[in-house]
Amino acid sequence: MQVYCVTKSDGGAWTIIQRRQDGSVSFNRSWNEYKTGFGNPSGEFWLGLESIHRLTNQEARTLRVELEDWEGRQGYAEYSGFSVGDATAQYNLAVSGYTG
Repeated sequence: MQVYCVTKSDGGAWTIIQRRQDGSVSFNRSWNEYKTGFGNPSGEFWLGLESIHRLTNQEARTLRVELEDWEGRQGYAEYSGFSVGDATAQYNLAVSGYTG
């Protein structure tokens, strides 16, 4: 699978699972598109539930959510435990260990 990674946020190397920048890509999509992913990893995109499941089902992962509003104010949430179930579990999200 093709993924986009950054190394500048909080000193870690992070795989980007969703990016929204300017509204140029519509996120009003079908269930199948959310399952398989859409957009371009170098712009606005969603990695896809199946890919996120594959990245998180073998070992514990950390999830970091970074937000910035139109005035440049930033915030984040980080979860030390993060996984997404498979299709039979309807890709349920499990998180634990919040800081932010």
